[in-house]
Amino acid sequence: MTFSFNGLDHYQITAPLGTEKEVHHFFTDVLGCPEVEKPDSLSHFESIWFDMGRHIIHVGLEENHHSEKRGHPAFDVENLQGLMDRLDEHNIPYEEDFNMPGARRFYTYAFFGHRMEFLEWHDKPESLMTESEKAEHKDKSV
Repeated sequence: MTFSFNGLDHYQITAPLGTEKEVHHFFTDVLGCPEVEKPDSLSHFESIWFDMGRHIIHVGLEENHHSEKRGHPAFDVENLQGLMDRLDEHNIPYEEDFNMPGARRFYTYAFFGHRMEFLEWHDKPESLMTESEKAEHKDKSV
């Protein structure tokens, strides 16, 4: 094969046009994610970008916004309980899910109806690891 994947660069979700204030509140005030300045060549697009650790999330502002109930981003979080406490402080509802082996996780639909998953791995099964994670795990155990 002449190419390989390095990983996910960014993910885009949408919000209704005119909700920039609410978008900033959710991502900066609640989640603590700094805004990323878009390149000038992309400034004409109605979107706001945020730094979510290893990835950037793009929030496209759309006149005919439709939320995703099934397709969703899943964010790998350190100190998931701390995030849950933060959401509780802001009265943001979420639902814990105990079906993923090796992880604690929850979902929220608080961002304009989109399903968003947040999880913290404690003992990720090898069957759920990428090839690069398996190699890294092997290197650490040697």
